[in-house]
Parts: sequence; structure tokens; C-alpha cells
Amino acid sequence: MRISELYIHPVKSMAAQSVAELSFTDLGPKHDRQWMVISDSGKFMSQRHTPVLCRFFPRVSESGLLIEFEGKHSPMVTFSGHLTPDTDVSVWGDEFRAIDCGNEVADWLGEMLNKDVRLVEISKHSNRQVDTDYAQTGQYVGFADGFPTLVASATSLEEFNSHLPSPIDMRRFRPNIVIDGARPYAEDQWQKLRIGEIEFDLVKPCSRCIMPSINPDNATKEMAVNQVLQQTRRKGRETYFGQNALHSRTGKIRVGDSVSFVE
Repeated sequence: MRISELYIHPVKSMAAQSVAELSFTDLGPKHDRQWMVISDSGKFMSQRHTPVLCRFFPRVSESGLLIEFEGKHSPMVTFSGHLTPDTDVSVWGDEFRAIDCGNEVADWLGEMLNKDVRLVEISKHSNRQVDTDYAQTGQYVGFADGFPTLVASATSLEEFNSHLPSPIDMRRFRPNIVIDGARPYAEDQWQKLRIGEIEFDLVKPCSRCIMPSINPDNATKEMAVNQVLQQTRRKGRETYFGQNALHSRTGKIRVGDSVSFVE
């Protein structure tokens, strides 16, 4: 098994950025869900209710964050460094503080979305605890829904596509690590993997909402995707695709790296 694709999602719920290598920090993949759009009440905004977010293309460089939407570019958002968190935010019931990125980018996003919004950045000192049913105390996550890393299988997507009238690509499922070379849905049984010097504990299957049905090219909902999830990947009240993972240490992984099981 080898890594076939790597992704970061710099701004939560916006488009992915494909990368050749992925660095892991204490909070997970570097620059993944490092920023987030919030409403005036501090709640995060998502494609679930604002599908057009998938048409915003964030890109991280050495200079900071730049977002493109319909040919228009945001002001450059520089990294906050060690600024003190100054804004209350909420992600799935977790309430904590983040760093406001300023009026200039907020005004640009507000104009593009026609809503009163702010852009916030996760603090380097965030202590948002991963659910202790699956993680040790002291294991933290940034703006991701609940876990720092999502692992998916290329062959599982191929099998899933065999049930659809038109194939979809992996962007719908928003993984960080895509692995090729396993049998379809073998990841349902994986518990621990090693890639380079980093071990990954696969702690919980990833339950799916409406987002895989949203076409990332035009922000329309294609309900056939969720129907196939219901038909082929349902367990109880939930549907699943991919595995949430926790990493053992900081370091880097790269496209092409071999993937092995840890006994």
C-alpha cells in the first residue's frame, strides 16, 4: 500500500489544496483547517448550509493565506504567529477562543457571501480536546469536526463509484491521506498504520452528512451520492466512508510513501 494523494483544507469547508507532502504538528496536518469562517454569533459556517463555500479556493504559501472566488482574490492573510486568541468560536458544541484575522478579509468574504462573517485562525496554543472516548487527555484538534486526520482508500472510492451513474472524485469526502493498494473498504478493519516514522491510530469510522452530495465544481447537490451511501455504507442510523485518525508524533509524509500495518 502507498499514499496516492495528500490534501489540506486550509479554510474549514472551503475547497481542498492538493500537496506533495504533509507535515504534522501537534494539532494535526499543518495548515489543515487552520482558518474558519464564522457567523456574527461565532458559529462555524459549513457547506451543509452554505454550499457555495466549496467554490472558494484557499491557497497557503510562505506569505500566508490567499482565497480565490470566481476570479476575485482576497487580501493576503498573514500568519498570526503568537497572537493571543481574542474571539469566541463554536465547533459542534465545543466553545473556545480563536484569533480574528481582521476587517479587510472579513469585508471581502462578507461581500462574496452576502453575509456578515469573520475569518478566524486557530491558536497555536489551542486546547480543544479530541473526544476522550477515542483519545487520551492532552490530544488536541484544531477546527476539524472532531479528529485531526482523515484517511480514505482509493479502491473504496472505485467500488463506491460502481454504484453511481457518474463517478465522483475524492474531493467529496475531504480526506487528508488517500491510500491505494488495499482491497475496497479494508480500512473498516484497520487499527494502526505506519507511514515513515509516524504511526496513525484509526480510532473511529467517519460518519457522513450531506456534504459528499455537493458537487465541488458547481456547488449543486446530487442526492444520488447520499442514496448510494445509504444503500451501501449504512450502519444503524449513520453512513460511513473513511477513518478518523490520531497521529503519534510530528513529522512529514509524502505521496508515494509506503504504508504498513503495525501489529
